[in-house]
Amino acid sequence: MDLRDIKAFVALAETGSISRTALRLNLTQPATTRRVQNFEAAIGGAALLDRTAKPAVLTPIGRQVLEHCRRVLAAVVELEASASATQEPEGDLRIGIAHGHAEFVLSSPLDDLRRRYPKILLRVSSDWTTRLIEDVHSAALDCAVGLLTNNHIVPAGMQAMALGQESIVIVAARDSYPRRKGGGALRLRDLADQVWILNPAGCGCRAALQRAFDRAGAPMGIATEVFGEELQLSLIARSSGLGFVPRRQLDSSPHRQHLRIVRTVDFDLQATITMLHGAALGRLTAAVESLRDTISARLRRHR
Repeated sequence: MDLRDIKAFVALAETGSISRTALRLNLTQPATTRRVQNFEAAIGGAALLDRTAKPAVLTPIGRQVLEHCRRVLAAVVELEASASATQEPEGDLRIGIAHGHAEFVLSSPLDDLRRRYPKILLRVSSDWTTRLIEDVHSAALDCAVGLLTNNHIVPAGMQAMALGQESIVIVAARDSYPRRKGGGALRLRDLADQVWILNPAGCGCRAALQRAFDRAGAPMGIATEVFGEELQLSLIARSSGLGFVPRRQLDSSPHRQHLRIVRTVDFDLQATITMLHGAALGRLTAAVESLRDTISARLRRHR
């Protein structure tokens, strides 16, 4: 049984298509198909994929085999790591960063990493934390800096180290701060007549806010869905809408003087800035640990 065939089957199960598998493995599509077919033949010709479905899906036997294959690949990585963890980091380091913290992480922490490990080639992407967790779990990323809430689930075997806390705050234009009728502390229900400028669906913090409104039995009216917290803050500063952003993003924004934090007594969302990576990183271990420590130190300085 060829280890490369096992990797091809796992990649196909995780990506869902031969074309994406070929891209991940840097192979042609025919070569990728042959590797998967070789693997199926090596285990006795069992039907691992239901090819009548579009796209193909794993059969029950295929799901069982996938878990065994993942354990085999994890054991191989651990074996390689035992010999290479002390070597100088080199090669591609694929890093994912949660939306809302890209600028914070992309500045001095990555500059420090490049200076310390010149043989590392950084490949950086930004995404929602839920997708970052999936990509680290499937080995599409080596590590990720996520913004985790209580609703995120970290799979077994994935390493997750808390680097710092982040408040996610509701913001409004300074001259259109919402008030409660009759005075007193604001509640989410008091914001039911407001409109929101938010990230598109997929954002974990937006989902947490929606769930809070649902629990309060109040509607959440969305006026604008636009990607990027800085653009959202710009729109909020010029309108009567509300937004929902990480506190650090607000404090560093050029629009800060035109915005106010809206505090409610029945909703407070705290997230944990977390470094995520697999159980074994091999020769990339030192680089990931260095990045982790640099970000953690920077967070402590910018509390």
